[in-house]
Amino acid sequence: MTQNVWQLFIIGIIILFCIVIRMNRMKRYQAVRPVTLLIRICVFGFTALILMTEGWQNRSIFMYASIGMIFGSSLAVHAYQTIRTKLENGKLYVKTSKWIESFILCLFLSRFAMKLVELTNHSLTKVDALELYQHIVSDDALTMLSFFLLAAYYIVFSYQMMKFNKRSIHVHHA
Repeated sequence: MTQNVWQLFIIGIIILFCIVIRMNRMKRYQAVRPVTLLIRICVFGFTALILMTEGWQNRSIFMYASIGMIFGSSLAVHAYQTIRTKLENGKLYVKTSKWIESFILCLFLSRFAMKLVELTNHSLTKVDALELYQHIVSDDALTMLSFFLLAAYYIVFSYQMMKFNKRSIHVHHA
């Protein structure tokens, strides 16, 4: 029991540290790095593809994935429309909406915390690993909806930022 408490405590400290860093980054302009955006697209796209193939047995996954992708894409389009940009020394800098970034951060952290608590509770009852994975990944509709919302948001927003960066650099050099 105490080992699980210490694990949760350490993870909680790491999460708080990440929140502080993220909140400080939201205050200032961030450089648009196309390689980072491409990596983000690949990681979220690949993870979403894996979850879709793993969840083929549970048909409701596709419904929640679709709902999450629709909301995530529309949120990304809105975020793209509300960004503030500046061009310095041929490099594009953007500042996104604090409200949208805060919503995304809270959504991720709330689901992550819930899953951590569930994982800790299940580890105390010694549930079979396959059964635990099935419960945590494919039986929880809200987690699937949240993940696909986040995946669609980051994929669409990153793609739009890559296009915008390409256009603004071409215009700046012309």
